[in-house]
Amino acid sequence: MAIKTLQQRLTQVGVIRLGEQRVSKNGKNYPAKLETLRFTSPSKQLIDAVAAAYGGQVKPWGTNTGPQFEVVTGVNDVAVMVPPQKIDPNLEHWGNGFRDRLCDGETELMRQRPCLCAAAHLAGRPFGQRDVCKPTTRMSLMLADIPSLGTWKLESKGWNAAAELPMLAAAIESAPQPIPARLAVEVREKKLFDPAKSGDAAIESRVFTVPVLHFEWVTPAQAFGGELGTAARTALAGANEHRHAIEAAKVESQRRNFTQDDYLAQADDAATVVQVRQVWDDAKTDGSLTDELKAKLTERAATFASAKPAAQPAPAPPAAVPPVDKVVDAEVIPEDDAVWAQILTFAGERGWSAEALERKVQINLNKSCDEADASDLAAFLEHARRAESYLGGVTDGGAR
Repeated sequence: MAIKTLQQRLTQVGVIRLGEQRVSKNGKNYPAKLETLRFTSPSKQLIDAVAAAYGGQVKPWGTNTGPQFEVVTGVNDVAVMVPPQKIDPNLEHWGNGFRDRLCDGETELMRQRPCLCAAAHLAGRPFGQRDVCKPTTRMSLMLADIPSLGTWKLESKGWNAAAELPMLAAAIESAPQPIPARLAVEVREKKLFDPAKSGDAAIESRVFTVPVLHFEWVTPAQAFGGELGTAARTALAGANEHRHAIEAAKVESQRRNFTQDDYLAQADDAATVVQVRQVWDDAKTDGSLTDELKAKLTERAATFASAKPAAQPAPAPPAAVPPVDKVVDAEVIPEDDAVWAQILTFAGERGWSAEALERKVQINLNKSCDEADASDLAAFLEHARRAESYLGGVTDGGAR
């Protein structure tokens, strides 16, 4: 029996980072922002997959918890899945590798006392840069294109991320399943005015990066109206169809184009009119439908068309049916391949080449043999027979 108070969660397999540690000229480490996404994980296999998908060079990365691997990719935008979770930014202060203060801006929650930063500010003795708590936002994401069901932690220490990332917090927390999104790193610029300075020196430009989640498949009405799950399932279904179409196109693009000789061999192996027609279509797609191949296929199909069918047993007498008030004649739709076989036989008996047959069909139907359906082909055959009968058997096919 499951522990009722135990919250289920996915395993964290890595971290999405927006910066890295660099070494200054005097040998000191300092944090540096990145304009592309950086991934770290204890699993080299996962980091290799990330590098293969998004670019970058895989490198070892040493941490206090053991060896890991990292890659600084060449992208600032990736497809992700956002699992249901609570996104709740806090003010945090870290020292010597551990968190020693957790604050909501009014109360220091670890000790349940007033916020130290606010108290110092009110007393006229603001903390130094290293002593001030920083806004910290964490969330778990799944990389949509990387083979893993684990999550990647995204952590940002900035006011913009703290204000923007939780925008859909309630909807995400109540979502019935992970929802698709696009994680992007946006570079922004902020201008600060210092009244103590004059001229251009009074304006200071600061450039910073902000992680942003884009939900381009959902409207505000759906997101805040309890329809996030339904919209997410619709978006995922469309994405799956698009991905399958891309994969099918890749497979088709990798298929080797057959030559005329390949298709001539296939023509010899064709055992039915249907197979002859398939060879014709495939050769046309590959640009190998030459006059020689057309003549070969026409000759091959004519042999099947002229073959006498096996004798069929006499049909059983029809069962008696009750009279009806009205009899409606049903329209008989001819079979495509059967009509094509008759046309090939008709053309072969008159010595038409494959090119001549195509030309006559084009003139008569205003479309090619490949574009014509069974009804079109039947109409062409009937027209050709009538024209020949009208001219007393001396005709160029009647397809005029």
